[in-house]
Amino acid sequence: MNRRDFVRNAAISAALAGIPDAAVAQQNAGSKQAPVDLAEWSYFWLGVERASLMRGTVHNGMHLFVEYAIPAQVRYPYPVVLVHGGFGQGLDWMTTPDGRPGWAHYLLQAGYMVYTLDRPAQGRPAWHPYLHGNFPQQAPSAEDIAKTIASTGTQWPGNPDASDSSVWQLAASFGPALPGNVRSHEAWRARSAMLLDEIGPSVIVTHGDSAAFAWLAADERPNLVKGIVALEPTAVPFSGAGAAWGLTASPITYDPAARNPAELQRKARRMPNLAAVPVRVITGEASPNRPAADAVVAFLREAGCTADHLKLEAAGVRGNGWYPMLEKNNRAALQPVLDWLGKMPQPGTPMYPRSAASRPVNPQPGDSTAMKLADTGHFWVGVDRKKMAYGTIATGQMFVQYFIPAQVRKPYPIVLVHGGGGQSTHFMGIGRRPGWLHFFAQEGYRVYVVDRPGFGRAPYHPDSLGPSHLQLFPTYDGFANAPAVMNTVRWPGNHVIGEDPLVDQFMANEIANASDEAYHSELCAKGGVELLDKIGPSILLGHAFGGFLSWILADRRPDLVKGIMSVEINGNPFAAQLRWGLTAIPLTYDPPVSDLSDFRLVDTPVPPDSPRTPLSAFKLQAEPARKLKNLQKVPIAWLTGEFGGGGLGYSNVAFLRQAGCQAELIRLRDLGINGNGNLMPMETNNREVFNVMEKWLDRNVL
Repeated sequence: MNRRDFVRNAAISAALAGIPDAAVAQQNAGSKQAPVDLAEWSYFWLGVERASLMRGTVHNGMHLFVEYAIPAQVRYPYPVVLVHGGFGQGLDWMTTPDGRPGWAHYLLQAGYMVYTLDRPAQGRPAWHPYLHGNFPQQAPSAEDIAKTIASTGTQWPGNPDASDSSVWQLAASFGPALPGNVRSHEAWRARSAMLLDEIGPSVIVTHGDSAAFAWLAADERPNLVKGIVALEPTAVPFSGAGAAWGLTASPITYDPAARNPAELQRKARRMPNLAAVPVRVITGEASPNRPAADAVVAFLREAGCTADHLKLEAAGVRGNGWYPMLEKNNRAALQPVLDWLGKMPQPGTPMYPRSAASRPVNPQPGDSTAMKLADTGHFWVGVDRKKMAYGTIATGQMFVQYFIPAQVRKPYPIVLVHGGGGQSTHFMGIGRRPGWLHFFAQEGYRVYVVDRPGFGRAPYHPDSLGPSHLQLFPTYDGFANAPAVMNTVRWPGNHVIGEDPLVDQFMANEIANASDEAYHSELCAKGGVELLDKIGPSILLGHAFGGFLSWILADRRPDLVKGIMSVEINGNPFAAQLRWGLTAIPLTYDPPVSDLSDFRLVDTPVPPDSPRTPLSAFKLQAEPARKLKNLQKVPIAWLTGEFGGGGLGYSNVAFLRQAGCQAELIRLRDLGINGNGNLMPMETNNREVFNVMEKWLDRNVL
C-alpha cells in the first residue's frame, strides 16, 4: 500500500467510525436490521410474448416479474413462491409499512429459497390501456385502505386512518389490478407452469384473490406443487365470474369431467390434480374473510383434497386482520406457516443448484449476484396526497429499495437513478448476470436504487399523474434500429432481435419516457430531496435520461451531494429536454436567470473525434458565462462509450466547466474499452466499466 492509499483508507475508516453499525442499517427507513447472507439475488421475467400492431411489435403485457433470493445456506429443498393479492405487488411480502422485515426476509433467514412475484399489470409489469383495457375508474384511495385496516384487527403498525404515514406507505404501492377473469387466470396458469418447470417442486404462498394462482398452478403442475398456503382467501366458491369453476374463472380439472361450470353445482366432483397437494388456509382473528375461508376448505375437502383452516388466534397469534404479513406481529403470524412447512416430507437432495435453464446467460469470469447484507428493504419518498371525488390518492411517489452490506467500507451511500422509460432493473443486470447494484454492494457501498414516479414499482394511474406520463409502450422495432442499444458487440444476447430471449427480458422493463419533462422533474426532485434528507451525504449515479435528477438534487441539496457519476446522459446543452442547460426546469445560476431568453448562446463545433453523431455543432453560453452556483464543489464524471447515448459527453462537460464545475470526461475508448453503447450497465463488460467508475470515485470523492 502506498502512502496515498494509506491516507485515503485512513480517512475512509475515520468517516465510517462516525457511523455506528446500527445507524448504518437503520438510517434508511427506521427499520430493524434484517441480516441475510445471499448466494444469489436477481430477477427475471416470465411469459413475455410479442404482439404485432400497426406501429410495430410490442409485448402483450401479460408477463410476470420474478425477484428471487437464494440464501447462502439452503436448509429446505422446496423454494417458497410468494404471490401478492388485490391492488398490491410483490412488495407486500418484503417490508412492512413501518420499515420492518417482511415474510420474504424471514423465510430467507430460515433457509428457504424465495421467489416473489408481481402479477401482470401490477408492480414492475406496468398496466397499459392499449394492452389491458382502460384504467379502472378509480385509483386506490387512502380512505378505503384505512377503512379496511380499521375494521380488521388491532395489529396495524400505526393509526388506521387516512392521515397516518403507515397507511400512505401502503397506499403508495397500490395500483390498478386486472380483474379475476378467464384471461388473467389463464395467464396465471401458463406463467405458474413456466416458473415451476424452471425452479422445480415448490410451495406457493398466496394472499387474498391470488389463491386462484395456486389452484391453477397445482392443476397444471400437480407434481411440482408440494404445498399451498392461502392467506386470507377472498373468493367464495361459485360466488361470481372469478370463481365460476368453483375456485377459478378458467376451467380446472374435475373427475368426472365437467363441460361447463353449471354441471359442477349439480353434484360433487373430485379435483384429482389437487388431491395430493396439502393446503393450509390461514385467517386472522378479526378477518372479514372467515366465511370465504371456511367455504374454500369445505369445497376442497368435498373435492377429495387435504385442507385445513388455521385461525391465527388458535396458534396464540391475536388481533390480526386482512394483512398479517404487514402487521406488528408479522413474525409471529409467520411461525405457524414455518411450523407447517417444517413438517413436510423432505427429499434427500435439495433442488439447488437449479437446472441449466436457470443459470446466467453469457456469464463472465467472476460474475456473482451474491450479497452479504446487514439490512435490505424498501420505502417510499415524495408521496403527495391528491383529493378526488371518491377519496384521497397518492401521487408523485418514488420507490426506493436499499441494500446495506454487512461490511460497509465506503463512507457515502450511492443512489442509482434509472434512465428513459425503464426502471431500476437496469442496474440489476440482465439474464441473471450481476448488475452495478451488485457490484456496489459487494464493494461495501450502501446502495439505494429508485424507480421514478410512474415507472417500475411506482404505480401509474391517470387520476394521480395525469395523461402526460402515459405514452405508447416502445416497440421492438425502435430498439432494433438503434445502433447504441442492442446492436453493440457488448450486448449479452445473440443480436438476432426477433429471436434473442434477452431482448424480451429488456423490453419487459420498458414503459415510455414522460412527455412532460418539467412536471416529471419536479416530482422526482421532491422525492429525491426527501431521500437525501433521510440517508445523508451521498453519491449520485444517473443513467441516460435519469441523469437530470443529479443536477437538480445537487442544486437543492449541495451539502448532501458528494459526487456525481453521469453515464450516457441523453441530450445536449439547451436542446430538447435540457432546455435549461442540463435540465427541463431551472437551476440556480449566478447571475440569476428568470427566463430562457436570459441565456446568450453560441454554436460550438463538434470535435472530429467525438462519438458518432449527426450534429456538427452544439450550444454553449457566450462569455462571460453564468455559473451553476450550487454545483461548484461537487466532483463530476461524465462516462461515455463508443456510440454516445443521444448526447455528446464532450458538449455537456464543456458546458459544466464553462459553468464553473469540476467535471471530467471519461471516454471508455481512451482506456482501451471498446464497443459499449447506451446499455452499458447490463452489457457483457459491465464489471469492467464499473471498475472504471469505482477508481474515479476512490480518487475524486472518497
